[in-house]
Amino acid sequence: MIDPLDYDDIIVTVAHPWGDGHPTLTQWIASGPGEHRPLVGIVAAKRGSTGDPIDLGEIPLEYHNSRKSRRLQREGSLPTPWGPPPDDPPMLDIPINTPPHIRRMFEDD
Repeated sequence: MIDPLDYDDIIVTVAHPWGDGHPTLTQWIASGPGEHRPLVGIVAAKRGSTGDPIDLGEIPLEYHNSRKSRRLQREGSLPTPWGPPPDDPPMLDIPINTPPHIRRMFEDD
């Protein structure tokens, strides 16, 4: 796991259909997906100081806002930093040409 003291140096990519955001991990933890974008989540991360990629497994799962993390939060297995997560929509038939970072938002990894 990444040391919490390093969170300001971690830049996360937050996928959104209209354009990705790139807050620090500290900023993402403070704001989360927001009330109007409950299914937006982290799809990539890197160190701001070096540009080196960070494996998403190094970021605590409760901050991913993935289908899996929301399910575990509803089950009581993970903390809920932004309050109770919304129910997930039913799984969709995802078109084959969907970019991987968007596809991961809908899969329960």
